[in-house]
Amino acid sequence: MKSERPKETRRVPTQDRSRARVARIVDAATEVFAEVGFEAATTEAIAERAGTSIGSLYQFFPNKKALFEAIWRRYLDDVRLLFERLLSDAASRATADWRTLMDDAIDAFWEFDQSNLAFRAVMMNVQRSGAFLAEGDALNRAMAERIAPIIGVLAPNLPASRRVLVATMVVETLSGLLFLAQRRDERTARAIIDESKVMIRRYLEPYAE
Repeated sequence: MKSERPKETRRVPTQDRSRARVARIVDAATEVFAEVGFEAATTEAIAERAGTSIGSLYQFFPNKKALFEAIWRRYLDDVRLLFERLLSDAASRATADWRTLMDDAIDAFWEFDQSNLAFRAVMMNVQRSGAFLAEGDALNRAMAERIAPIIGVLAPNLPASRRVLVATMVVETLSGLLFLAQRRDERTARAIIDESKVMIRRYLEPYAE
């Protein structure tokens, strides 16, 4: 594997053509990292997959670590968008049974992770970035804060001081089970997702009575 050219900063794309090139490079890096992992991936292979020169790649990304950062940041942005959509959907279905809303949300996150190649690329190489783990934890905390009021509506007798804790348990449990399912075969993964619905429903039911 050729050594990567050291560089302290990267060029920020300002023109549409440059932004499109960066997007192609990130797409290609996502595919390569998902296929062979961080160690086996090379910037040469990524540049070839993106249909660009290695020099062009280095204009924007000094090394593989920078490419991986671009991938996981894109993934977390997509998770935020999905979460906002689910909140909006829950608000529009306020009269629906909470169990149905929860099941639909779990399915939505699973389908998202299944169809999002960046999720596989990140999970295969997650140990490569402490920053991703920190930002992922911050995102989970933010999601728990956002759904705490919904927990309050679901369980009005639950003390306000415990709503964030209960919401955190739901978010972190689902997050861990989604990662577990990704590492299993398709049939086992589907069973894990179905069982996660049962687990979270059973956890919330006493608070909803």
